Amino acid sequence: MKTFMSILTLLFCMVSAVSVSAGTKPETYSATISRDGKIVAQKPNWIKSVDYANHKNYAASYKMTLMPGAFQQEPKYCHVSTFDNSSYEHTLYGVAKLSNKPSRAEVNVIALMLGNDKPAEDSSMSFYLVCGK
Repeated sequence: MKTFMSILTLLFCMVSAVSVSAGTKPETYSATISRDGKIVAQKPNWIKSVDYANHKNYAASYKMTLMPGAFQQEPKYCHVSTFDNSSYEHTLYGVAKLSNKPSRAEVNVIALMLGNDKPAEDSSMSFYLVCGK
């Protein structure tokens, strides 16, 4: 009986340890945003809206307003990656990056045409956004 209780206690401790470690894993939030600021896809549902502005011959800005409660604290990390191949120039020179520190309420992204030797005209970019708790 003593051996049975020891084994049962050990199993309980192991299950508890696994459940605690599973609950502390960071959650990842991802989204695909089109060049005109539309939310193409997101998982989970964490972006409420996108305010898009194109500043001709300079940059395009995207302000993602987050759903209330999506983040209890500011995101630990966010990463932006372009995938825009609407033109040869966009594929070669297009860059998107965070334009400020992400907060619980919003994430801001700026898209630029870096390294091109002519005016950008339209710097709008399609991009992926990934943030984590």
